[in-house]
Amino acid sequence: MKLDSKEIYIPNRNDIVWLDFEPVKGKEIGKYRPALILSCIDYNKNTGLIICCPISTSLRGHQTEVLVNNLEQKSAVAASLIQTLSWKDRKAKLITKAEKGVLDQVLLRLIPLIGAGDLVESIINQQLNP
Repeated sequence: MKLDSKEIYIPNRNDIVWLDFEPVKGKEIGKYRPALILSCIDYNKNTGLIICCPISTSLRGHQTEVLVNNLEQKSAVAASLIQTLSWKDRKAKLITKAEKGVLDQVLLRLIPLIGAGDLVESIINQQLNP
């Protein structure tokens, strides 16, 4: 008897996946749409959760958007809409890996959103001037 050799896909950092963002409340982004995974595979595997940002084809030119050029339609990561979700319950399915630099640009846009600019600057200064 042959066993099904299908491996369970576990999302990894820098993956772009399909995710079901429903149900939503208020101004949250919904639908079944792509998302960029920010969290590492160990966190994702151990918790069953992912930290991610949705990707939209509605480009608004916000400073928190990061363009993604390797999907079928011109799209942008909405860095300001970062979420922690269950990747199993939200039916994560791999699309591709993000292009070089996309993840870094998203992380850079998150720093001021979470008020970490002074901390990051302090750490950089400590490393440059030990």
